[in-house]
Amino acid sequence: MGGADAASFRLERRVAGFVAREDVLRSGEHLLLMLSGGADSMALLALLPSVDARLGLGLRLCALHVDYRARGADSDRDREIVARACETAHVPLQVVRLRQRLSGAGFQARARTLRYERAAELAAAFGRGVVVTAHNRDDQAETVLYRLTKYASPRGLTGMRPRERQLARPLLCLGAAEIREYCRARGIEYGEDVTNARPVYARNALRLQVLPVLARLNPRVAETLADTAAMAAAEADVLAAATASAASRVARPLTPGDLAALDIAALTAEAPALRALVLHEAARAALGGEALVERRVVEALLALCARRDDAGRVSVGRGLEAARASGVLRLRRREPAHICEAVSLDGAALAAAEGEGVTLAFCGRAFRARLLGGSMLERDPARAFVGLSAAPHRVTLRHARRGERFAPLGLCGETTVARFLAGARAPAPARARALVLAVDDAVAWVGYADAGAARRGRVAQDFRVRESSRCTLLVFEEDT
Repeated sequence: MGGADAASFRLERRVAGFVAREDVLRSGEHLLLMLSGGADSMALLALLPSVDARLGLGLRLCALHVDYRARGADSDRDREIVARACETAHVPLQVVRLRQRLSGAGFQARARTLRYERAAELAAAFGRGVVVTAHNRDDQAETVLYRLTKYASPRGLTGMRPRERQLARPLLCLGAAEIREYCRARGIEYGEDVTNARPVYARNALRLQVLPVLARLNPRVAETLADTAAMAAAEADVLAAATASAASRVARPLTPGDLAALDIAALTAEAPALRALVLHEAARAALGGEALVERRVVEALLALCARRDDAGRVSVGRGLEAARASGVLRLRRREPAHICEAVSLDGAALAAAEGEGVTLAFCGRAFRARLLGGSMLERDPARAFVGLSAAPHRVTLRHARRGERFAPLGLCGETTVARFLAGARAPAPARARALVLAVDDAVAWVGYADAGAARRGRVAQDFRVRESSRCTLLVFEEDT
């Protein structure tokens, strides 16, 4: 056996060992190979039959090539290379050729999205359950550096895994240079993408400018980074198990509309790092499982859990929010802003109506306002009894304004309406519809629906009914 043949034989054996050790490909699987026409993908097409024969997996192959029409004659060349190789290997090929040339800002990200969308569609249509890419060890090193540069998360160290559900990467054990040498030794035709030689994209810059500098410190830097990713992935699995266990300890029953519900006291009892991981995973699951959860979102959720008052909400992204109430943090879809036009009544008109009162329509409900002489009070939490020293100039029904404050009767000092509602255990969805009765622009009474949908309210300290009150403003919902 010649030297080139022996080296190729050893490389094929390494790939087979890697596939078996990492459980990259499994017996009887139907594979969809994503072939670009470059050295890596053409080596993948050539290597898989050898791997299959060595491991006896009984794999079935088909391939996908996406022609972005971005490089003129080179795009045509790559398409033809893939077609010839697949015909020789008797591997069915599907070619997707874009009608319009794909170019412009974010080309690589858009091309990747398109590539994987087409692969998912084809895999579903033809029953090819596993998509196989030709990512190599150098790609892994670039991925680790890119994620560490862009995102403040140790998860960036995990890079790409050899097998992620229905996505397989059997060449992660090989470097780019040895793949090209394998192609040369085996006479495998492939195309060179000239754009890879220009640092116009982030990954190109890492490969062409950053990694060569790091290689002066460590000639095997790509291998070191890939090994780091493998170890980090194994440790991440341990953390994932600990996070899942903690999540089960802090989980609360879901109410209608909830995507997640966490007991804040139980969550606070967990170690800080584990607390952050639980919140990260809860947010990621709510967003769809594959979403990138930014560090600022986790920090905002941690701050929300650490608040002394049982209130507040933060945006999670994609139309979702987290709100706390009754000691529980709930992730749910943010409801459209509830906006109702305020309704005001002139004090003179109210006084002229005497005991009959005046009807006000607000928030789809009918209210009656009466101005009664002297001090009058009934124990009815659904009705507003407001003590006044003189007839008001204006009475207004509206919803609470952001940051609005008042001093609820029976509590010490002022608070925001939002914190009062949270402390009264008003459900989060009901808080936007809470009723504010304002007298001459001052909050006199706040009404809300409790967890049982019963109407309740609290008068402001300065507007309580006293024996000295000259008149009493009574506001209530009609037919209640």
